[in-house]
Amino acid sequence: MLRSMRKISALTAILILTACATGGDLEALRSHEWKLVSVEGIATLPEGVAATPTMQFASDGRLGANTGCNSAGASYTTDGGRLSFGPILSTKRACADPRGNELEAAVLRALEATRGYRIDTDTLHLLAEDGRTLATLR
Repeated sequence: MLRSMRKISALTAILILTACATGGDLEALRSHEWKLVSVEGIATLPEGVAATPTMQFASDGRLGANTGCNSAGASYTTDGGRLSFGPILSTKRACADPRGNELEAAVLRALEATRGYRIDTDTLHLLAEDGRTLATLR
């Protein structure tokens, strides 16, 4: 009996850890506005960017975003740790500095390539199909 309970406890722990490792926490995804930490190796906010890029996941399946100099939006779908976006619509203002335009382009590429997500405490990782992190937000 004790041996069976240990096996059940171990299996339960494995299932919980697997769920945490693969994302799938929709409530956490929708919990607040996420601020960009890095995308494509760009880890600091370049000169010429009007605002820190942000993302907000609404409960109606819509993403609201600021890409640095422009506003953007898209639909999104989730299934466990899977995440994908519909066509991304964005305003078309140019950033004051070309590095801002580069950051925006990187953010939009990350959104288009996203196929999954993982949340570690207060950090959101947008993931490529192969599991590689495309963007990190807090």
